[in-house]
Amino acid sequence: MPELTWSALPIEPFATLAAEPLILVLLVMWGVGEALFLPVVPDVLLGLLVLAAPWELGPLLGAAIVGGVAGAGAGWWLLRERRSLAERVLALQPGLGPRGLAEGADRVRRRGPLAAFAQVGPGLPLKAYLHALAAVAPTTTPLNVAGLAVVNRLARLGPVALAFAALHPFAVGWPPVLLAVAWVGGWMAFYVAYWVARDPRRG
Repeated sequence: MPELTWSALPIEPFATLAAEPLILVLLVMWGVGEALFLPVVPDVLLGLLVLAAPWELGPLLGAAIVGGVAGAGAGWWLLRERRSLAERVLALQPGLGPRGLAEGADRVRRRGPLAAFAQVGPGLPLKAYLHALAAVAPTTTPLNVAGLAVVNRLARLGPVALAFAALHPFAVGWPPVLLAVAWVGGWMAFYVAYWVARDPRRG
């Protein structure tokens, strides 16, 4: 039986994609967009890439964090200088609404900004915590906002990326098309269920 080389593994196309410099740019842009207006967190792409190429975890996670911090800086400026625009963007976010914004403000008040931003796993988006910070501690400096954004991105994205990287041995045998279909379908089901559960129109 011939030895199975890495290039012959079914998951290899995703691993090749993970090493592309343009993927880092895409993750930065996604991180910026999610901190400002996108409703989907970049771990949707990040998770697939580290599942295929766990050795690329550092730069991939770093790019997503850099984008989130840059987006948080822009979002903080909007909340300070163009608050009505920022409020309109937040109003369009699925699964957030006034209840979600009030939940974020309450969390920041009770736990303090650092503990509030250090959210592990699914929950309020970074943009909601920025909104809460503007209401609770409006004099926070941009440097401190950047630090809180780093904490949030590490806590939110880091465990997910590590978990998918650890699953790499179980994914190498999946055909790329089947993996992509299962991945997209799984994330779609997760987000639909999450947004329905947190629909502000529900009681």
